[in-house]
Amino acid sequence: MIDMLSTLWSAAPVWVLVATGMALLLMYVFREPLWRLVCALAQLGVWIGGGLLFTAAIIVTAEVLLRKGTGLFGTSFVFSGSDEVSGYLFAVGTSLSMAHVLINRGHVRIDVLYANFSPKIRAILDVIALAVLAIFVSAMLERVIDVATTSYVEQIRSNTNLRIPLAWSQIPWAFGFVLFFVAILLALFRSVTALVRGDLATVGAIAGVATAEEEIEAEIKGLEMGGDRRSPSGT
Repeated sequence: MIDMLSTLWSAAPVWVLVATGMALLLMYVFREPLWRLVCALAQLGVWIGGGLLFTAAIIVTAEVLLRKGTGLFGTSFVFSGSDEVSGYLFAVGTSLSMAHVLINRGHVRIDVLYANFSPKIRAILDVIALAVLAIFVSAMLERVIDVATTSYVEQIRSNTNLRIPLAWSQIPWAFGFVLFFVAILLALFRSVTALVRGDLATVGAIAGVATAEEEIEAEIKGLEMGGDRRSPSGT
């Protein structure tokens, strides 16, 4: 990964480096309104991603039932390509949901030693974790964009009977990674700014590991929202 980033850095034209620096500067200056926009897009993305995963489950279930036969007609039907289509839906649904997981601190982190450190050390580790994640995802993002653009330009189709253009699924898949990367950068900028100000609580709220109490409180809020949707009386 480090070799890839160093190669990109050395091979990139000067104007690309300048444009990247300007983009990062603008992201830092407008980090708060951009963060609200990313949060809204991430919320939309997780709903779309959930719908795609549910659709994939329906397709696989229908294919299994049709393959086994309904028992009413004494025959069975085979839908060729359910694995392929469900795989595309799963990939897109997963990528569109990653930014929402980051914003809500849902990614798994090992906190055996983390919980025993002082608040300042935990805040510093949170910032380092975001920085390392940004480096890792940037390397992935370069490959993802390359794959999607190549499929689009060369009109590559799947090597199956369906012959589906791969760009149809790879472009929204790549968009999910772009949104995830932008969310990481904004979270990193906001965390560093809060750390410099000495606002350790804000760093923890942005990038820290959710405590057991916070997870319980989130579950209770979810149950209360579900009860409010049923009826005012909760029945």
